Amino acid sequence: MKKFAVWMPFVAFLVVLLNYFGLDDYNILLMGVSPVAWFIEFVPNMNRVHISSFVVYMVAVLFWMLIGMLLDRSINGLKKRSVQ
Repeated sequence: MKKFAVWMPFVAFLVVLLNYFGLDDYNILLMGVSPVAWFIEFVPNMNRVHISSFVVYMVAVLFWMLIGMLLDRSINGLKKRSVQ
């Protein structure tokens, strides 16, 4: 059952929508879900680079989809080992 692969990118998508419609004024929620936003904030001189908002949004959703898929695979692998 693919639980994490569904709800993790869904939460990231909701945060992206909030940011897109201007409800996340200081990008605090977006900073919580987007690895690109992490780099822009914490790597020196990255704040001078212009990265499209669309790229930041897509990377956030795809990143959490990948993390969810990895979690699902690891949990399923642990369940199979415990059954054997």
